[in-house]
Amino acid sequence: MRWCGLLPSFLLYLASAFGQEIVAHRGASADAPENTLAAFKLAWEQGADAIEGDFYLSADHEIVCIHDKDTERTAPGQTVRKVAESTLDQLKQLDVGKWKDERFEGERIPTIEEVFAVIPRGKKILIEIKCGPEIVPHLKTRLALSSLEDDQVLIICFNAEVVRAVREAMPQYKVNWLTSYRQVASTKLWFPDVDYVIKQLKETKATGLGTQGRTHVVNQVFADKVASAGFELHVWTVNDPKDASYFSALKFDSITTDRPRLIRDALAKDVSPTASRRSVPAYQLERQVVRNGYDGKHCWVHARAGVVRQTNDRSVSRLVLTSQLLDVKGSDTFSAISSAASSDFGETWSELRPQEGFARWRVGPEMEETICDFTPAWHEATGCLLGTGQSVRYLDGKVMKVRPRYTAYSIYEPTLDTWCPPKQLKMPEAVRFSNCGAGSVQRFDEKDGTILLPVYFKSPEESDYAVTVCRCSFDGKEMRYLGHGDELTVSGGRGLYEPSITKVGGRYFLTLRSDQTGYVCSSDDGLHYTEPIPWLFDDGENLGNYNTQQHWVDHDGQLYLVYTRRGADNDHVFRNRAPLFMAEVDPVNLCVRRATEQVIVPERGARLGNFGVLKIDDNTTWVVVSEWMQTWRQSSVVMPVDNPYGSDNSIYIAKIKWNAS
Repeated sequence: MRWCGLLPSFLLYLASAFGQEIVAHRGASADAPENTLAAFKLAWEQGADAIEGDFYLSADHEIVCIHDKDTERTAPGQTVRKVAESTLDQLKQLDVGKWKDERFEGERIPTIEEVFAVIPRGKKILIEIKCGPEIVPHLKTRLALSSLEDDQVLIICFNAEVVRAVREAMPQYKVNWLTSYRQVASTKLWFPDVDYVIKQLKETKATGLGTQGRTHVVNQVFADKVASAGFELHVWTVNDPKDASYFSALKFDSITTDRPRLIRDALAKDVSPTASRRSVPAYQLERQVVRNGYDGKHCWVHARAGVVRQTNDRSVSRLVLTSQLLDVKGSDTFSAISSAASSDFGETWSELRPQEGFARWRVGPEMEETICDFTPAWHEATGCLLGTGQSVRYLDGKVMKVRPRYTAYSIYEPTLDTWCPPKQLKMPEAVRFSNCGAGSVQRFDEKDGTILLPVYFKSPEESDYAVTVCRCSFDGKEMRYLGHGDELTVSGGRGLYEPSITKVGGRYFLTLRSDQTGYVCSSDDGLHYTEPIPWLFDDGENLGNYNTQQHWVDHDGQLYLVYTRRGADNDHVFRNRAPLFMAEVDPVNLCVRRATEQVIVPERGARLGNFGVLKIDDNTTWVVVSEWMQTWRQSSVVMPVDNPYGSDNSIYIAKIKWNAS
C-alpha cells in the first residue's frame, strides 16, 4: 500500500453552462485537419467541452487516431497505408495536415497517448473505436496509465460486439452505442426505429445513445422514449445552428459538431433553465485521491474527515481524516481507528496512524472489543473535534451475533495529534438500549451546544431495529444523555437503522437505512417526527437506495442527499453501493429531484456505501469515502488485487465547490 498525499486532484465541470456539452467532431475539423493535435487544440480555443476522435489498432498494437481504414484521403499523394497492416513508425512518416491547408504541413497521425496529453482538466474525450474488439485490452491499458478521470472518458462505437466488450472490460466508463439511419425502400420507414434502438442499448449494456442528427427521425417521442429507458442522449454531427437548437430543445446531453465555436455561440443566445435533462448544478466538483493501494488482505474503510477551527475567527487550522483497516477475509473485522492530519486544506496528508486508545481490548475469555463506524465533527460551542461511533465485540475473532453495543465518543487533541481513548455514552437502563449505538450517523449540533445524536437500538430477542434522536450535552470533556424523542421503526428488513439528521429552514430532517429501501421523515423540534416514508424521485419512482446509509449536505438553505442506488449499471457492485450520487431534495414533498442527480464519486466495482460529509465553510463541502474491497456473487467475498473494474481501495475526497449565488 502507499500513501499518496501529493496525488493530483481533478476539477470536473459536470455540465456545460449551456445545458448540452459541445463536442468537437474529430477536433475543430471545419478549420483544422481532422484527428490531429492541431484540430484538438483548436477545439479547446473554440470553447468545446469535449473532443471526439477515431481510433484504430496498428500492426504493432499502437492505438492511432485516424478515421479511415487507410491513409489515402487524409494523406493524399503519399504512400497509401492500411492502418491495421502498418506500424506506428510507418504511419508517422505521413503528413496528414497539408491536405487541409499549407499552414498545417507537418501534422502527423497522433497516438492516443498524444491525444490524452492535450486534454485539459475538466474537459472530456469521446473515443470512437473504428476497429473490432481486439483493441479493447490495449485501450484498457492506455486508459489505466493516463491521468484522465473516469468521468472525462466516453467510449463510442457502432459495433455492438465492441460495445459489449468495453462494458465488460471497463465498466467504470460510459459507452455509447452509435447508430445512423436508412430508409427502407419498400415501406419508406426509417430503420432502426426507437424500439430497436432501445433493444440494442439494453443488449449491449450501453449507457447512452449516439445518434445521427436526422431531425425527421429523432423527434420528441424518440428522445423521450430513450431517456425514459434510462439512457443518455448524444447527437452527431450537427453544424447548422437551427439543428443545434432543435436537439437542445429535445434535451440532449451533448451535441457533436465540426464547428464548436459556431454552435456554442448559437446555443448561448437561446439558453434556458430547461436546456438539459439534467439542470446545471449549483457546484463544481473536484475529486482528490489521497491514498490508494491494496494488497488483497486488508483495506481501509469508514474514511471520514473533520475540521479543527481557530477559536477567534473559525478559520480552518487543521483537517483530520479517520479510517480503520478491515481484514477482507472476515466480516466487519476491524483494527483500531487510525488518524491522519492536513495543515494545507487537504493537499497533503500525514500517514494514517493507529490510535492507541482504540486498539482492541479484552472483555472476557476469547472476547475482544473496539470502536467502529466512527464519524468526527466539529463542536462549535466547546471548540472541540468530537467523534462518535459504536462498539463492536468479537468472539474468537468473529463478530458476535448477539452482543451488547453502545455509543462511543472521543475528543481529538490537536497539540498531540491524537484521539483520546473512547468513552461510553450512558443510556437509560432499559433492555432495548443494551444494543444501542451511533454508528455511521450524522449528528446535528444546536447553537447552544446541545447535540442531537440519532441512534439505533433493539432488544436482544428482536430482529428489527428502531431509531430515535437523543438530546445530549457536551462540555468539552463529557457527553451526557438528556433524553430522546420518538422511537421509529418499520416491520421487516431489520427495521430502521444508521440514521442521519440535519436542519434546514427551521425544520429537521432524518434519513434512515432499511434493507428494502431508504426512508425519510421530518420534524419541528428534532425529536418528534412524521411517519417515515420511502425515498422517491419527484416523478414518484422509488429512489432505489437500500441497505446502506445516506447522509445530508446543506447549502444556503437548500437540502441535498448523498446516496447509492440501483439502476446505474451497477448490479455487479455489492448491494449496488456505487457510484455515489448527490441530488437536491424537495423539503416539502420529501423527495429527490431527479434532474439534479450527479455522480460525485465514480463506480469502479468496489462499494462506496460508507462515507462521511464535512462542511469546510460556506463555499466548500467534502464527501469522504473509501473503496471497500469486498463483494459478492463470487467464490470469495474478497475482491482480487487485479480486479477487472480498477478499484484499488482509493480514499476519495469529493470537494464540492459551491457556485456564487
